[in-house]
Amino acid sequence: MVTRNDVARLAGTSPAVVSYVINNGPRPVSEAARRRVLAAVEELGYRPNVVARSLRSRRSWTIGVIASDSAGGTSPFFGQFTRACEEVAWQRGYSVLLGNSAEDPARAESYVRSFMERQVDGLVLMRVPVAPDRAEEMRGRIPVVTIDHQAPPYFSRLAVDDEEGGYQATRHLLGHGHRRIGFVGGPLDVTPVALRAAGWRRALLEAGAEIGPMEEGELSLEGGYSAALRLLSSPERPTALFASIDDQAIGAMRAAADLGLRVPADLAVAGFDGAREAAYTVPGLTTISQPIDEMARHATETLVGAIETEGGEPLTKIFSATLVTRGSCGCPEPRLHR
Repeated sequence: MVTRNDVARLAGTSPAVVSYVINNGPRPVSEAARRRVLAAVEELGYRPNVVARSLRSRRSWTIGVIASDSAGGTSPFFGQFTRACEEVAWQRGYSVLLGNSAEDPARAESYVRSFMERQVDGLVLMRVPVAPDRAEEMRGRIPVVTIDHQAPPYFSRLAVDDEEGGYQATRHLLGHGHRRIGFVGGPLDVTPVALRAAGWRRALLEAGAEIGPMEEGELSLEGGYSAALRLLSSPERPTALFASIDDQAIGAMRAAADLGLRVPADLAVAGFDGAREAAYTVPGLTTISQPIDEMARHATETLVGAIETEGGEPLTKIFSATLVTRGSCGCPEPRLHR
């Protein structure tokens, strides 16, 4: 069995330094020493005694992440976010328990209760609402970071500026000369969708363009396809579409193709998320890119910081989104790196 002394010998440090790296304290360790220790841990396959570690620290060294679709089935955002979250947690010495609420409040509540019973040290909630009585029960007991959802003031909240992103996308389509720009959205009771629709509407009002048409659909490829078919089958079809997520935009591009419409010659399309898949559609999908990896890192570091300081003031941070232009809106198509 590999021991802490074995790791120390390979890393050229003392066993105490190995302990400080594995336990994230109590004493600081230089970045160079930390890298050597982690490399030795990986090379030797060292696994500390988790039970003993938990008893000493009174922590489970586990965090829970609950998403409304962790597999990315409704949006690649979730899969990319949870992968980045897990990577940061691993670097800080934490394991991750992952739950998928599948947009079901009862299932989300079940996961929250189950993870708390398992004594996770903190929770990341991705677009997962929490009942007021449950939120009050969690207050002071467990650090919580929420993503893209309204939250009690005692939870930390991270979000992207969805309204500004919707505004940017629509302004860009207007800049290509489009005056009839449709919106393919998910349910408007989903906060990010409602905010993106508000940005779309604001840009049209400022330009003096007509509002609409709008079609709601599931937040999925299929939902975007079905909603776009309805919009594009109208006698006064839009000449451009803004979709609330990239998957819907990709579905809309397929609907246009099935109706014999060319993108972007007959229909310009823009999405929202910045999913990696957007670069591989033909033409490439113009999108509002969220800093997904940065948000995940910040969420996990915020949570770990709250765990290790046993509290601290909750924070709210709103991230900016960036317009990424590709061929689907009529911009020049960038070449992919080879």
